[in-house]
Amino acid sequence: MNNGQNISQELLAKANQELLPTQEKDRTLKTRDLLVLCSSMVINVVGLVIPAQVLLRGGYSPIEVLIACFFGFLLVTVLITLTGDIGTRYGVPFTIFIRDCLGKQGAKIGAICRAIVCLTWCGVILFLGTQAINAIIEIVTGVSMFWVIFITYASLQLFNASRNVDSMSKFGTLAVPILACGLVSLVAWLLQEHQISLPDIVTASPLEGTGFSFITVIAIFSGGWLSEALNGSDLTRKLKLPENSASSSFFARNKRTIFCFGLGFVGTGLLLTLAGLISAYLTKSDNPIGMLQIAFADNATILVISCIIIVFAQWTVNTCANIFPATLIMLNFFPKLTFAKATWLVGLISILMMPWLLLSYLDYVQMIFSAILAPILAIMLVHYYLIRKCHLNLENLYSDDIPNWRKPGITALVIGLVSGMIGYNFAFFIAFPITAIIYYLLAKKANI
Repeated sequence: MNNGQNISQELLAKANQELLPTQEKDRTLKTRDLLVLCSSMVINVVGLVIPAQVLLRGGYSPIEVLIACFFGFLLVTVLITLTGDIGTRYGVPFTIFIRDCLGKQGAKIGAICRAIVCLTWCGVILFLGTQAINAIIEIVTGVSMFWVIFITYASLQLFNASRNVDSMSKFGTLAVPILACGLVSLVAWLLQEHQISLPDIVTASPLEGTGFSFITVIAIFSGGWLSEALNGSDLTRKLKLPENSASSSFFARNKRTIFCFGLGFVGTGLLLTLAGLISAYLTKSDNPIGMLQIAFADNATILVISCIIIVFAQWTVNTCANIFPATLIMLNFFPKLTFAKATWLVGLISILMMPWLLLSYLDYVQMIFSAILAPILAIMLVHYYLIRKCHLNLENLYSDDIPNWRKPGITALVIGLVSGMIGYNFAFFIAFPITAIIYYLLAKKANI
């Protein structure tokens, strides 16, 4: 694997150390760690809200929503595997690779699109986690201290995240099994309390309403998680590799990541979606805290335990899926910042955005995010596989000689974003192919 040894000492001295190609000694993530991180990115309160909102808007039965979920997360798995090869083979993060596609200044547009997703979910999930803690405090003391809890809780989470990716995977190793067991227990409790079986819910008829088109529902489920596809190289660049990886084929080189991404995204996504569908079907609520308060109104102990599970879910996904990638983007914008300071800046901006005001429309937010992220993914994949043919010159990637703007990339990105917004009902499935075709033709013509 290329690990930065063919970059001049002058460029090495200028670059932020966090953004340099990963050296062998820095590849500390084991296969198990990557699987935990992937599962941590999916297990979150938003993953309960999305299927609930889709179901309650009507038009689809629970089994149809599950099928759409499968295809949505399968799409994410395929895309993150493809982008992950950049990190596996070269150890290069997203923020550096995108410079070769869009230029030094143009890369900031792509990074901002990605950061918007991360910062939005960071604020939303912090808010929901605080709701869960506040519900516990109210049950125990009868007093609500929401904003005091919010500030304290956000500070603790940002402190944990500022300790870098290894602390994230170690926390996830503990949290993911607890969350999985907790979700299974909650579902079992709900089914028993309502005297209904799992097959009865899964095969139930759709609720009244028009809903979305099926392809739109797939885009909704992939939605914000497409940011993890952009994040593929940021994860795989830390993964331990066999000694002969440099000469391996694509599938041999990425068989570990295919397993981790497939089980972590598709498997965990289906489990979480099923839990969200059952909860929404039985409580008719799309807010996780509201679901719990309705379901366990007469059992304070179970309600408290359930809220604790929500807190764990919020913590793991926010750290891995939102705070970490947004921190790398901040380091690219402000290379003199330390990793810790960049992490705290991410938290501050996210809170000031107040994205929790969109809480009732998260399915629409997901749809818009898929349209925003699709053009960037299309440009990255076409550039790496068709233009560069999987061969990167690391010296050029980190060089100041890269132009500020690469017109083919910027043109394709703008057209892709506009087409995605116009055809937002089909979101990803409009923006991705249009951007890919336009970028390939323009890049070949410009002989990038």
